[in-house]
Amino acid sequence: HPVGMPINDPPPLSDRQARAVIIAAERLGFEREPDLHAPWYDHALHEDASEAAAYLRSRDPDGLREALVAEEPIPADSAADRITESGRFTCADADLVIRAAMECGFTPPTTDLPLLPSMLTWDRARASVAFLWEQHPSHLAEVLGELARLAPLPSSGAFCSEMPRATSRRNT
Repeated sequence: HPVGMPINDPPPLSDRQARAVIIAAERLGFEREPDLHAPWYDHALHEDASEAAAYLRSRDPDGLREALVAEEPIPADSAADRITESGRFTCADADLVIRAAMECGFTPPTTDLPLLPSMLTWDRARASVAFLWEQHPSHLAEVLGELARLAPLPSSGAFCSEMPRATSRRNT
């Protein structure tokens, strides 16, 4: 850059772009720290994406450009399960996302099954999160903040709604 010309930093990545960049880089061998609990990956989403973008920039610049415009890599149902089963998603959050989704034109499902009111609320919240994730992701982020920030898990190369379970090994 000529003297006096500002060096423009690239704009920050959206959460969707960060997820897509990480997945694209992992396909080429980029690695994040293995075996962490999912919330640690979520917390490091943008830091990991920055490293993944640098990795892609040096190995596959076209792949980086493609990742920046890629569709959301985490399916809405998987995101909804992960968010609502995080252990941090509360009944107050459930009410907020149901109301937010309804404001965006979504009608949460009802059932004829004899569910407890809390179970019905949770099912409606899960459906509302999935709707917002797919149709209004920025609104979901406004409503839930950090709870709506999900990272792909490295073990899957994409997204896994369940954490790997420990298995016992037997000597046979």
